Amino acid sequence: MIEKTFSILYYLKAARNLKGNQKHIYARITVDCVRVEISTKLSCDSDKWSSLANRAIGKSEKSKQVNAYLEAFSVKVYQARKYLMENDQEITAESIKNVLRGNTPDNRMVLEVFAEHNQQLEALVGKDFALGTLTRYKTSFDHTRSFIQWKYKTDDIAIKKLDYDFINDYSFWLKTVRGCSHNTTVKYLANFKKIVLNCVKKGWLSRDPFAGFKMTKKEIVRDYLSSDELTWLADKDFRIERLGQVRDVFLFSCYTGFGIT
Repeated sequence: MIEKTFSILYYLKAARNLKGNQKHIYARITVDCVRVEISTKLSCDSDKWSSLANRAIGKSEKSKQVNAYLEAFSVKVYQARKYLMENDQEITAESIKNVLRGNTPDNRMVLEVFAEHNQQLEALVGKDFALGTLTRYKTSFDHTRSFIQWKYKTDDIAIKKLDYDFINDYSFWLKTVRGCSHNTTVKYLANFKKIVLNCVKKGWLSRDPFAGFKMTKKEIVRDYLSSDELTWLADKDFRIERLGQVRDVFLFSCYTGFGIT
């Protein structure tokens, strides 16, 4: 989508942390009448600034450095606009600002995206999700972080580095280092897969790294409790009242055949 209007304006903005006539220099980027502001990290004396020219005035070395920096900053703004065009992304003032700050798909990180997902999920607890779901995803996040630190010796990795080998090694790590069973490993990988598929849908990953990876759970044959075991459990005296209540609900389910959810 090509914008109709586009402009960059530099102006001074007062700040408490600067003394005298010194003010911060901000850039105002406007696209189709919608504007955003972003700091250039520079300052200038208000007496040495031209609002008409949007530049520092005078022949001092300071003014020359400020103007050279602003020219370079303008080039970065146009490069950000070009990046959006080449990647078929909508050109808005906010999207240009995001590119300038390095917030692009090329720079998105695995744990960063995972954390954002969990924050959104937490806001929906009690509405769309149960607290247990949030707890499960938080545990999965912790496992993913520990695996990345173990394998890559870093705190996070770029999303674009996710591939089949990552998933396969993650599965191996969960079973060996973490000591998870096969089915528990599959559960954690399923949580992580949701994050990965979101990245695929948003175009941050060209293909699903889980493609070809088997995530089938193994059937577990569970032994039933004998009559003597049920009697022992019924006669057991729990010091914690909550445990006694859990026992009673479990026995009710056993004797009646009704599942408890």
